[in-house]
Amino acid sequence: MIIRTRAYARAALIGNPSDGYFGKTISFTFKNFCAEVTLYETPELEILPTERDSSCFASIDDLAEDVRLFGYYGGIRLLKAVIKTFHDYTHAHGIKHDNRNFTIRYESNIPILV
Repeated sequence: MIIRTRAYARAALIGNPSDGYFGKTISFTFKNFCAEVTLYETPELEILPTERDSSCFASIDDLAEDVRLFGYYGGIRLLKAVIKTFHDYTHAHGIKHDNRNFTIRYESNIPILV
């Protein structure tokens, strides 16, 4: 079974759902831009990196420029955080799952430097 889902980019005009306004916001979604996650069962749990998660650079100058433009962050840390939060939630609430492993990957066409 393959599970695939999308989350569309959004920009808040007033407020932000994560900053304490309890969802009282005015925001817009953009149909042209999204992040897509694909998950499928595999023997081991694996998080596949994308081009943005690259750790191979032509030179130290290229690495420094990449960090200057995009910081130290990437999608891998977000996927790890979601998976760990799911794990902690199910354990805390006594929700049983069958511990099947999976591979998860993401793609995004959301502009980084807007």
